[in-house]
Amino acid sequence: MKQYLHLAALVLFSAGFFLFGYAGISEQGYGELPALGITDAQNAYLLAFASVVLSPVLVYFALRSVELPEWKCMFGGLMLATMPVALNNAAAVADPMALVLMLAASFAVLAAGLVSKAMGNRRIGLAMLVVVAGAGIFIGSATGVDYYVGEYSYLLPFSFALLLEGAKERREDKAGPPIIGAAALLFSHPVGAVVLACTSALGLAEIWKEKDRPLNLAFMAVFSLCLLFSQGDMARTAIAGLFGFIVFYVIAAMYEVKMRMLAQPAAILLMIAAVLTMAANMGVHAYEGERMAIPSESTVEMYQWAGGKGEVGIFAYPNAFRFYAGSAPVVLDPLGTQWARRVVFTYDTLDAAAGRSMNVFAYFASATAQDGVTEIAVFSNKAYMMNTVVQGGRVDRVDGAIVGLRRIPFTKIKMLDDGLEYGDKRNRLIMVDGIEGSVLAEGLRRQKEHSLPGAFAVGG
Repeated sequence: MKQYLHLAALVLFSAGFFLFGYAGISEQGYGELPALGITDAQNAYLLAFASVVLSPVLVYFALRSVELPEWKCMFGGLMLATMPVALNNAAAVADPMALVLMLAASFAVLAAGLVSKAMGNRRIGLAMLVVVAGAGIFIGSATGVDYYVGEYSYLLPFSFALLLEGAKERREDKAGPPIIGAAALLFSHPVGAVVLACTSALGLAEIWKEKDRPLNLAFMAVFSLCLLFSQGDMARTAIAGLFGFIVFYVIAAMYEVKMRMLAQPAAILLMIAAVLTMAANMGVHAYEGERMAIPSESTVEMYQWAGGKGEVGIFAYPNAFRFYAGSAPVVLDPLGTQWARRVVFTYDTLDAAAGRSMNVFAYFASATAQDGVTEIAVFSNKAYMMNTVVQGGRVDRVDGAIVGLRRIPFTKIKMLDDGLEYGDKRNRLIMVDGIEGSVLAEGLRRQKEHSLPGAFAVGG
């Protein structure tokens, strides 16, 4: 009965975490969906859901096959479910190929465990892992799959515990998998993630075997948390880990802390930290330090409308356009003068194409001036900030100022969508001074052929 409860908890956690983080299909994902034969966005969603729920379950049964206790098997599945990159890929379908590979890798690891159990030989399981990792390295090298290893680094100390035990006992079936997982991670994150999730859970099992090992526990708990929050900055990790280890060990020795007193609380602390970090990561869709390229609903609807309309110019997301419109777009520079027969304007494509210029700003915050009465609206992009006074519920009736640079006449300040509040996340403040005659400036003047909140199309 307990086994089914742990399995049910793992499934519910994985499903809930996916549903919480799902944000849509990324530009990269749209480019890869045709290769998988996916023509319906709903099927891409189902692929992502299945991958992020089934992969941890397969890891769970892989760990069960080597007779690990149920709750530690669940812990291994949770480690895979909360992988930063794996979760980002699943929640935004940024890399559907990687999702398929992650699912295949999980199945292969389960197969390795079952084969080794059936034959009563763990070396067979190790050989299977070598094959899986080798295939992952080959596929990753051939397709250019390359991810930030630092996002997985918090698992390495737990795998290192298994490596130490394997070296001490001269057992290659313990020492081999952590090395394979770390090596595979450099080339293919799904393979590395699955193997490291397994070896981390096995490493924890090794730590749990003895009652009085505060030294090992201190190293694993402190160094893992340091790795988790440093995101792979090795210099900062080494310093923080060293001092954290000393403090933790001194306290453990001074109060004669025993292993059983700290084991489960440390594991719970690590999982809480991991979950909160991943949740925060998903809140901004962080991916290798940049915002994930996920077209907004307005952009998707405009691209669907553009299907069969002939030549259409866009500013970003050409893969998404091909997926929905069924033809290749003309990718334009909104600050340039090249036009197409029909041009689609949306707030997120403008962000992607001109988000570092002095011309496109999103609402950031409101403040009150020193007189205690005047309301100031603050707008920003990746490089600049603009302040303007709110008058009659509008911000384009009073001169604005780009912070640290110059004032902007109110005649040169336009809102992308006059039908939306200036603070609506779908609206943008546009500064047209110096870009007269550009696609962006002319588009704001011309009659709209089709419009949605924060999006519209005009004829060239």
